[in-house]
Parts: sequence; structure tokens; C-alpha cells
Amino acid sequence: MREARHSTIAGVMSALIAGCLVAGAWLSANPVGAAGQAEDEMADASAAAAAEGEDSTAIGTDRVGEGFEAMGWRAVPENVIRTLSTLERVSDYPIYTMHYFGPYIRASELEVQCGAQAARSEERPIWACSLFAAVGNADAPMFGRNFDWEHSPLLVAFLEPETGYRSVVSVDLAYLFDEETLGRLDTATVEELLPLLDAPFLTFDGMNEVGLAIGMASVGYECGYPSGGDRRDVGDLRLMREVLESSATVEEAIAFLKGINPVSQGGPNTHYVVADCTPAAALIEYHAGEMYVFRSSAESPWQLGTNFPVVLTNGSPLGRCWRYDLLAETLREEGGVLSSQDAMALLQSVSTRLTQWSIVYDLAKGIMSLCVGRGYQDVFSVSLFEEIPTP
Repeated sequence: MREARHSTIAGVMSALIAGCLVAGAWLSANPVGAAGQAEDEMADASAAAAAEGEDSTAIGTDRVGEGFEAMGWRAVPENVIRTLSTLERVSDYPIYTMHYFGPYIRASELEVQCGAQAARSEERPIWACSLFAAVGNADAPMFGRNFDWEHSPLLVAFLEPETGYRSVVSVDLAYLFDEETLGRLDTATVEELLPLLDAPFLTFDGMNEVGLAIGMASVGYECGYPSGGDRRDVGDLRLMREVLESSATVEEAIAFLKGINPVSQGGPNTHYVVADCTPAAALIEYHAGEMYVFRSSAESPWQLGTNFPVVLTNGSPLGRCWRYDLLAETLREEGGVLSSQDAMALLQSVSTRLTQWSIVYDLAKGIMSLCVGRGYQDVFSVSLFEEIPTP
């Protein structure tokens, strides 16, 4: 179990810095259901962001390069310097953003490559979540997820692979840093920032540039992932990033997953909900070495999952989890058609005292809307289609 480093969940986070940020545009800061910010409000927010000064500035390549020199590192890959230089703090929760430019390399691998001692991190387990895909409206398919756990500072990472689709993903930074370091990442040394290089291997959920999204939830038992054969082993968190890079549709994601063996990264076994813009959705589970797929249909254009295996319910999943039942009832009543605001309201209705963040992915628009600490009065959005930052 992840070490408990926080005695209480953070309260309502401070106002998020609005305006275009180097690591992605924070498009809005409106209450759930609000129509959007007026231009004068955007101007005021931008002025406030400017007044914050260094609090809204990426750390920059010069600082990163100098940090590696001070550590005695040699021949650090350019993409590593460029990636770490984009780290930016955008909220006191805290929330950070960062663009990760491929090829991906773990901190431990960089240590071997560059001949210095890198900071290490242990992979820790993941627990409760609520997931759903509402794909009844072909023009506005939605994907929603709650992450329920201890206080979990959030990294919104924009992944820029060498090949494959770009994506935006969420990462629990408490899996990478201790509490003291988390409070000052934007002023930390380069050596202290090295665990950020492991972010693509700890994907919790995400959406790619062609509108495919995926997220996971624990199933509460050792389900028995497939193994052996000529399939390669892939970590059960890392595989979500690989799905996002390789797949444009649910069927492509299913085909990808059939070709690998999921391997536990230290936490509970998981199942996955995946959705696309065709639109389609599926719940993907494992049991006794087999993969099971539950697809959406024209009659039921939605899919969902919480923290129990549907495959073991003999087709009768209701009555086992109140969150699952409420999600299923709402999706059925609405015919799988939800706006982004409705999707966030549904996440609020199934949130618990442990809900750390709630995210809605608008698959057609490429927009990720999120709130943290159950602060549903403050819903913020980032776009996957903003300009890539330059060094």
C-alpha cells in the first residue's frame, strides 16, 4: 500500500492560473454548468496570472541544463532536457503540467546512460475509481473518471511520442515524490526532478489526439492476467499509454491488448474502460488468464466500471456497488447522452470523501475538464490541441 503521507485531504484548491500556459492552455475556470467565461473575465484572469510572476512560468532549458552540469551528468538526451524544462505549477493543490517528449526513458535508465546517481522511486498500488463512457451522441462522446485515494497531487502530462498519437494523461505525483518535494517541484533541483521521467510508465487515464480515451479501476482480487505465449509483458499502468499511442478506435485498442500480457506494477489488478469517437465503448477485464470484452451497443451506448469484476456476475452486475448502480441508472435514463457538464455532475454524484480528482474527456473536442479535492465549483479545462512549447 502507498505510504500514508497526508492526514487530511486538501481543501478547495486555489484559483487556477488562467490563460495560455506553455504546457497547455487552461481554457476555463467555471462552475459546473456555466456557459463559459466572458472575454473581460479572461482578460482579468490573464492579468492575474501575469501578476503571479514566477508562479506561472515553466522552469526553462537553461536551468535544467545547468542542473545536469552541476550533477556531473554527460550527454543528457535533448528530449530529457526539453521535457523537464516544461514543468509548470498551475495550482496550489498542487497541480503541475509538463510536456514529455519521446523517446521515454526512466530515471534509472538515464542513470546508467549518463553515469550518475539518479533519484529512485517505487511504484505503489492504486485503489478505488469510478469510470464511464457515454457515447450515445456521436457528436459529443464523453469519458468520465473519479480517482479515489489519499491526497494525490496531480500531473497533467502532454505526451509527445516519437511515433504514434499525442495524448494528455493524468499521473499521481505522490507515486514519484515525497510530500516535502511535492510542495516545491517548480523550484526543485534537476536531480530532484528526475522521477518525472517515469511519468509515462504510471498512466492513470488519458485521451489521445484522435479522441480515444482509456482509464482503469482496481478489481479487488488477483484476477489472473494472461501470460506466456509469444506476447510481450507490459505493466498494467504503462499499457494505457501504449494504447493511447497506438489506437484510434476501441477495436484497435482491443486488438492491441490481445497481443500483450498485462503485468502488475505493484498494485491491485485492474480492469479498463475505453471509448472512441466512432462512437464506441468497452469494458475490458481479465480472469483466469483470459481477456473478456463487454462492448457498448446501439441499444446501450455506454459502458462503465467501478471496483468489482463484471465477468464474475453472470450478467447481473447491479446491486454490488452503489456507485456502479447510480452510474448505470443515469446512463440508461439519458440514453448514453451527456454534456461535459452533465458528465462532471455524474462524477460528483458518485464521489466519496476519498475522491482526489474527477476528469471528463470530451473525445470530439479533445478537451480534458477536471477538478480536484471534490471542488466541483471549480472545473478547469485543458486542450490537447494547443501549440507544442518550444525550447
